[in-house]
Parts: sequence; structure tokens; C-alpha cells
Amino acid sequence: MLSGLDVDGMVSSLMSIERQPLATLQTKQKGFDAKLSAFGTLKSAVSTFQTAVKALGGDALRALTASSTKTDTVGVSVTKDGGASAGSYAIEVSKLAQSDKLVSAGVATGTTFSAAGSSMSISIGGKTTALSLTDTTLSGLSAAINRSNAGVTATILNDGTQDRLVITGNQTGTANGVTIAATGSLAAFDTTSGSVTRSQTAQNAEMTIDGIAVSKASNTVTDAIKGVTLNLTQTNVGSPATVALAKDTASISKAISGFVDAYNTLATAVTKQTGYNATTKTGGVLNGDAGARSILTNIRAELGKAVTDATGVKTLSDIGIAFQRDGTLKVEKQAKLDAAMASNFEGVAALFSSSSGVATRLTKVTEEMLGSKGVFKNRTDGLNASITSMEKSQERMELQLAQTEKRYRAQFTSLDTMMTNMQSMSSYMTTQLSALAANSGY
Repeated sequence: MLSGLDVDGMVSSLMSIERQPLATLQTKQKGFDAKLSAFGTLKSAVSTFQTAVKALGGDALRALTASSTKTDTVGVSVTKDGGASAGSYAIEVSKLAQSDKLVSAGVATGTTFSAAGSSMSISIGGKTTALSLTDTTLSGLSAAINRSNAGVTATILNDGTQDRLVITGNQTGTANGVTIAATGSLAAFDTTSGSVTRSQTAQNAEMTIDGIAVSKASNTVTDAIKGVTLNLTQTNVGSPATVALAKDTASISKAISGFVDAYNTLATAVTKQTGYNATTKTGGVLNGDAGARSILTNIRAELGKAVTDATGVKTLSDIGIAFQRDGTLKVEKQAKLDAAMASNFEGVAALFSSSSGVATRLTKVTEEMLGSKGVFKNRTDGLNASITSMEKSQERMELQLAQTEKRYRAQFTSLDTMMTNMQSMSSYMTTQLSALAANSGY
């Protein structure tokens, strides 16, 4: 500033006016960003609701509880999605499954067998594994057996005076019997001609289920009763265990409550984003957005429809679930829901999971919403496209503003220089005129 002209201040004032269109565009973009975030919130709420809906359409309604009158003898659990059905079974176990256990004759500690001309192989279920022998002490023999992956485990037992090789089959069941073929100095370990004794013989678990004989290779039985795992721990001849499978109404009731809660969370989120607050006199970020409003509209429409292929119950109100004045759902009458599950469980299940059931229809509706052609994809694609366009416009405007500011600054700097020159000229003329006047006597 040479002349006293406030170049920076004038340029700043003019640029604040020039930047108003940019500020307006930035404010508009913030609004679009807020809408994009709001749709993300609603999408998450719909996804959570969909999870609750799908549970009622499948897993939750198949949930069973399992109990045994003799848990110390027959334990029981239900396999998820195993297709088990409610029922009761009497189970009497006469034999537990066990594996083979072979014990060699005792030898002095540190005994070494001759490797020359000696061999050993182990056979289980038609598979034979030959051992690779390098160390022919009893410990070396035990290690070679364990390295072979033959399906057995070898240990050494000292009886107080001698060492014995103990070989135990890894799998229970008659088909997993162990035989050993051995020659040379190891011939004593041959199960046919040697001195090995069988302290435990491989056998199947033997039981009757409702009087039907059942034989299984393991004490963990997964394929006798569909969808049920039996854990056999003791025999109980003459005192059968009763295994009961019943509908898990507590879990089902909890799943229904979860469905109601998930809907209410979604309804609250949609209302907050699309509604109008009379207290603050402000609308939600998505107020007036038809796509956002359609989310709740479409879901409510399905909730209000009657189910055509359920017996005894047709609507949610038939099991005590009703809309409240604020648009949320509530299990108004828990006793009504409990009574329906107790007297007409299949009807309650059909209300949700049949072809026209609430969960079936809502699953389809939410999948469409969340799909590649749904409201979220369409609206967010549109918003993202608008935001991208605005960002590019802002970049162009910033470049133009920089050029405009440069032009203003050059113009006012030139004006400042001109005014300085004029001031210098004026000062010079004043000095010259004063000198002329003094010389002329005036």
C-alpha cells in the first residue's frame, strides 16, 4: 500500500461477494452428504431387521430343547439345522464303544532288540502300516509306532520290575480292531503267535432306542436320531433313559421379541430421518424424500396382511402383537402368544414361515430394498453422482476465484501505483508553483 489505498481489504471484500456462489454450493453438498449418511443409517436398520425376520422364517422356529432323565448315562444335545423333531425316546445302553488295547510281555528296562531280520507292521480296518525301525529299544519302538500314523498310540508301562509296551487304538468300534505282525527279535509283539495280550477288545456301542437294536462305533452317536447327538457314558441295562425333545418356546418367544424390537428400531430411525419435529419446527434430513418414506410404508403393508396358509392364526394380532399409536409394534398380550405356541405351534410357525407368512414376505421385501435395484442403491447412487458433480464444480469455481482474486489484486495494485504517482506529481507541482510565486514577488 503506497498511496494509502487498502488493497488487501478491498480485494477481501470483493472476494467475499465472489465466493457466495461457492459457499452456497458447499452448503448444498453438506446437505447431500447428510442425506447419504442418513440412508446409510436406514440401510443398517433394515439389514438388522432382515436378520431378525430371517431367524423367524427358519432357525428360531425349529429350535428344540433336549433333556435326558439320566444325564450321567445318556447325555443329549440337538444339532442346529439338523432336522430334529419333537418327541420322546427310551434309550437303554448295554455296551459302550471301546478301542483295542494290547499289552506286551514284560522286558528288562533298557532291552535292545536286534534290527537284523526284524520287522513290524500294524493293521487296522484293512489298512496295514509298516514301521521304519532305527532304534530297537522299547522306547525307540514306541516312538516309531507313534510316528507311523498307523491309527494307534504307543506308551511304555513299568509294572515295578519290567517294562511293557502298551498299544491303544485311536478309534473305537469293532471295525477298528488292531493286529500286529512282527518277525525276528520282535516276534513276541505279534498278536497271533507272540506273547501280546489284549487287555481291552474293540467293540461297538450297543443300545436299544424304543426297543430297536442300534449298534454304533462311537459313544458319541450323531446318526441314530436325526438332528440329535447322544453322548453315551455308562451302561443302563434295566433302567432306560428317557430323552425328550421339545419346542424351545422360550427361544422362539425371544426371537419374536427380537423381531418386534428390530422393527421398532427401524421405524424410529425412518421417522427421525423423514419426519417433522413440531417442537424444534425442523424436518429430518430425509423429510420429503419419497424413497425413504417408502421403506416403512412397504414394510408396514406386509405386517398388516393376513396369512393365507396358516391354521388358526392369520395376523400378528392373533398372537398378541399389535401396532401402537406411535406406529411401533408391541407384544401387548404375552399370555396370548404363549397360549398360541402351546396349543397351535404349527399355526404360529406358519404365520411367520409359510409361503405367505410374515417373515417370508418381509424377507423378500427387505432383499429387494437392499438389492442392486433397490431404494438404497438407487438413492445413494444418485446422491453420490450429485456430490461428485458438486465437487467438480467447486474445483472449477476455486480456480476461477483464484484468477479473479489475482485480477483484482493486479488492478488495485496498479491503481495504488497510479495514485502514488499522481500524489508525487501533485507534490512536485505544488513545490514548483510555490517556488515560482516566491521568485516573482507574489
